[in-house]
Parts: sequence; structure tokens; C-alpha cells
Amino acid sequence: MFYQINELIEVNLQLLFKSENKSLMFSEFKDKNGKKLDEMIEFFQIMEKEKLIEIENRKCNLTEFGKSVIENGGWFEHLKKIEKVKIEKTEVETKKNEKINVTKNIFKSFLNFKL
Repeated sequence: MFYQINELIEVNLQLLFKSENKSLMFSEFKDKNGKKLDEMIEFFQIMEKEKLIEIENRKCNLTEFGKSVIENGGWFEHLKKIEKVKIEKTEVETKKNEKINVTKNIFKSFLNFKL
């Protein structure tokens, strides 16, 4: 399901980007095969939550962020970059915790040392 949502986001970001005013009515959104989508309010709300669009009445306007996402490889590329940042952050936290554990062990050894 998540892949399908992401695929719809990718397709419709492209449509928005290529549209004359960088905006589309709800009824103009399509699936990957070019078939019109039902007006899926939840889908538009997801895109708005991700700051890709702004909803105005029954129309969606591409945001600067949405434009940037398309210009930099599209939605799937954006998701890959986010995942890479999360992995790097996790690795940094892991290394930091390892250093803390080593320091704790050294300190414990020092306290247990008897002359």
C-alpha cells in the first residue's frame, strides 16, 4: 500500500510540475496508467502534510518544496535521501553509545582497581 501511495505521489507531482500554473483540480489527478483518480481527500492530505502541495478549495498548488523534490530526482529519490540520513544518524548514535560504554567500562575498571 505504501508503495502505491508513493507511486501516486510521484505521478501527480510530475503532473503538477508540468501543469501550466503548477496547480491541478482534484479531478485532474491520475494514477500511473493515466486513469483519473477518485477524489481521494486522504491522498491530497498526505501530499499536503508532506508539504508538497497546498490545498485551496478543490485545487492543489505545488509548493516550492514540491517543485524542489521534482527538480532533484522526484519523490522516490527524495525518500532514498531521507532513508540515507536516518541510517547515517543511527550510525552516529551507535558510535556515540559505543564510546560512552567504553568510557563507563574504563571508569568501572578504575574504581575496582586495588593497590
